[in-house]
Parts: sequence; C-alpha cells; structure tokens
Amino acid sequence: MAEATGSARLGKSVAALVAASDDPATIAALLPGCEKLHRIDAEHIEGRLATEVSGIPIQAAVSIRRTVESLPDGVTRLHLRLKIRPDIGGQAIVAALVDLRESGDAAAEASWRSSSELDPFLAVFAGQRVEAFLKESIERLIAGLAAA
Repeated sequence: MAEATGSARLGKSVAALVAASDDPATIAALLPGCEKLHRIDAEHIEGRLATEVSGIPIQAAVSIRRTVESLPDGVTRLHLRLKIRPDIGGQAIVAALVDLRESGDAAAEASWRSSSELDPFLAVFAGQRVEAFLKESIERLIAGLAAA
C-alpha cells in the first residue's frame, strides 16, 4: 500500500469544486484515456479507459465513488475512491480524502491524503508502475477540478 499527501490552492470556490466532482463528464476528462463515464447512482459513476502505464497499454473498467462530508470549522471533505479493473485481471484502488476550505477570492485551499492498494496479481505484474499511475491520476483529478 502506497500513501501520499498533497496540498494546493485551487482557483474555484468549494461549492464549484464539489459540483465539478459530481459531474461524470468532468471526471472522465481528467482521467487519462477515459472517454466517457455514466452515473450508476448518487455516489457512483463508472466507465472504461484505455491508457498506458509506463509504456504498457492498459484497457480497464473504471469506477469512482464520491461522497461529501461537512466537517467543523467550515471544511468540506470529498471522499474519492477510484477503482480500476484491467482486462488482464486484478484490480487497483486509490482512495483520497480531500479537505477543502474557502480561502477568499473565489478560491479554496485543498489538502489531501491518499492511499493505493493493488491486488496480488497487479502487485507482481507491475506494482510500482501501477501505484505511480494511481497517485498521478488522483492528483490530476483533484487539481483538474479547479480547471473544469
């Protein structure tokens, strides 16, 4: 299991970031190789992606679970869970807790911590490359919400 943390000032309000995180088209545009996602229910969206991980072509089913929580002191927490199931077998999951706080000027401060988990098949097949891809994907997703 790999863990990562990060923070950034995002150029949108918390409300705009939360709204962007709930839009399947926005999320699809932020995931490498993902063309389209569709909503399953209020918390889940899914679809397919075709991308490369360290030069290796990967086709996979992808699902995202997203929930929002209001915390004390004006913090809004996004729970994001990205699950990738490659056609070759196995699965990889990255989960992130993203704390958003208004910082003025229609911007928000974001801090996050994420962890990734690979099943044994993927860990043996391409462990470090897949974990790097997951870390990059979740960070791109968080930062990209401000550009949406």
